[in-house]
Amino acid sequence: MSQQTVLDRETIEALRTDLVKRRVTIIREVVGMAGEIQSLGEEQGDEGGSLGNHFADDGSSMSEAERLSTISADLDGLLTQIDAALERMDEGTYGICQRCGKPIAKERLEAFPYVAHCIDCQAKLERQQSLRAGF
Repeated sequence: MSQQTVLDRETIEALRTDLVKRRVTIIREVVGMAGEIQSLGEEQGDEGGSLGNHFADDGSSMSEAERLSTISADLDGLLTQIDAALERMDEGTYGICQRCGKPIAKERLEAFPYVAHCIDCQAKLERQQSLRAGF
């Protein structure tokens, strides 16, 4: 895609700074959640890998581990999007829709600096995903 983004260098650098800060925050959160999940697993291990004396506590621990795991997976996905956006910045293709090649609105990039698609293409992709998922 040789089409240049309509964003000026100053805006791109401000967005890069935001992305790098978000990246650091997300990595900290993922590491913290991994520690919490490990701690919950160790508690289970202390019980010999079996249920403890309190079914409610065991259910709560399992539910919490699942919740943390889901959030961690979501954050990993966001981290992948951030890394891809930083790569597009390095390549000079940042701000250009990866699907149609048109510029992504500055307001959209300021709100979600990691997006790879313009609003129209994103809506089309989401509709296609919904159809595939049977919604």
